[in-house]
Amino acid sequence: MALLSTYTSAVLAGVASHVAYFRTGEHHLHGVLYLKLFFIAIASGTGILFSLQGNAWRAFTAVISLTSAYLLGLYGSLLISRAFLHPLRKFPGPFAARLSSAWLTTQLKNNNLHIKLLELHNKYGPFIRVGSNDISVIHPKALEIVYGPNSRCFKGPQYDMSHPELSLQLMRDPVVHHARRRVWSGAFSEKLLRGYEQRIRGYREELVSRLSEMSESGQTINIRKWFNLYSFDVMGDLSFGNGFGSLQRGEEHWAVRLLNSFVDPIGLFLPTWAFVMLAATPGLSGDFWKFPAFCKEMMVARFKNTPEIPDVSSAFISALKGRDLSEISPEEQNLLFSDARVIVIAGSDTTSSALSAILYELVRHPEEIEKLRAEFAPHINGANRDFSHPTIAHLDHLNGVINEVLRLYPAVPSYLQRKTPPEGIVIDGVHVPGNVNIICPLYTIGRSELAYVKPDEFIPERWYSSPELIKEKAAFMPFSAGEFNCVGRPLALMNLRSTIARLVMEFDFQFARGEDGSRFLGDAKDNFVFYPGDLNMVFTRR
Repeated sequence: MALLSTYTSAVLAGVASHVAYFRTGEHHLHGVLYLKLFFIAIASGTGILFSLQGNAWRAFTAVISLTSAYLLGLYGSLLISRAFLHPLRKFPGPFAARLSSAWLTTQLKNNNLHIKLLELHNKYGPFIRVGSNDISVIHPKALEIVYGPNSRCFKGPQYDMSHPELSLQLMRDPVVHHARRRVWSGAFSEKLLRGYEQRIRGYREELVSRLSEMSESGQTINIRKWFNLYSFDVMGDLSFGNGFGSLQRGEEHWAVRLLNSFVDPIGLFLPTWAFVMLAATPGLSGDFWKFPAFCKEMMVARFKNTPEIPDVSSAFISALKGRDLSEISPEEQNLLFSDARVIVIAGSDTTSSALSAILYELVRHPEEIEKLRAEFAPHINGANRDFSHPTIAHLDHLNGVINEVLRLYPAVPSYLQRKTPPEGIVIDGVHVPGNVNIICPLYTIGRSELAYVKPDEFIPERWYSSPELIKEKAAFMPFSAGEFNCVGRPLALMNLRSTIARLVMEFDFQFARGEDGSRFLGDAKDNFVFYPGDLNMVFTRR
């Protein structure tokens, strides 16, 4: 009876610890600490019982039995609470999703979260519980409430994934983010953008040159690969004053290849605590830190060489007000290096995927190419068919094509996570509880009849001459909005417009023999950023 009472007490202690401590607050950063305390408790308990009983095995088994009883109480309480008592219990969704946020990970095939969420919303409707404390919403009015300038939501635990690393993109504290955002905003003034246009033009010429060489020799061109090389060269230049030399070599720089090797694990969308623990595990994360180390070396070198035409890093260095690296704190140094890394990552993959998607849709709709050429013709600048960005920035059909591609293939298709305020939020009369993680998957919203007429059709005119095809303007938010929106939006659009204009006027292009475009979407991955599949094309100089 005494033994039974002891086990009952252990179970009740587990229940109490869940109710009093683990049920509230955030615990994803403490996984390693909890694990250490767990093993310390087992070792200490075994040592104490051994000193009293003199039998090591009996002491160990007794401690394991009591520990198991405690965990039974803890996880039993946790699962019952999640399944039947959680504030999200009234929202539809698979029952297994109630029990763990890891459920969604188990449903993915080839990192296809964007497809899985589309299927789930088609089945369950606009509001779905997709995890123990996670809800996905595709109601078009949700975006303004969750991401807009007046939103009361803030960044969720996902942004702690590479803790303790910190950059503008990862800052969850609005006050800290706002202060750093002011530094970043200075990097995207109209004056500096004109300088960036000059810097980018050289890489665009290199891209055109390489495409011309391959077209003359009759080679099939995997356009996704070459846009990837191009975008990384551009962003390397804007970060560190020099590109990666990828276009010249025709292959990825080793550091970019290393970075890409860590993209797929992100697309598993494991719970944040799992990422944090994996990053802290010796032997599992060594290569992960090689790319940040490379970026640090490049930034140190950039610090010593002021470019003739300012790059994005110029704004970061200017904010230091003349202080050398040795004169700023370690925290300031780490922030400088981390932000430089963000420039490369955030501006390259997203641009590459958007350019690939634009060509994919243009080949499928050749009539759109002719509309673009007619629109570009009056604005050609010189014999090389290049363009000054200000002259094409407001062309209706060009912007319509870009917007339509960003609607169908958003840079961040699914998991732009926010956390609701304690009092919760109301979306079209539906109350979403407080302190829950919420996402509004743009890939699914872009294909929803709640937001668009004929959502599966590629119709650039919906953005200028046929506005009746857009049911809810606020549903289009490819660069997010509000305080946490993409600060590099002007640079991204400038590069997309100028590059597409040059390629459309320079080349005829079509699918290569045996290519039907099915791999572009069939092999696409949602690794936080949209990564399309291969797309083989044939280019012919006009």
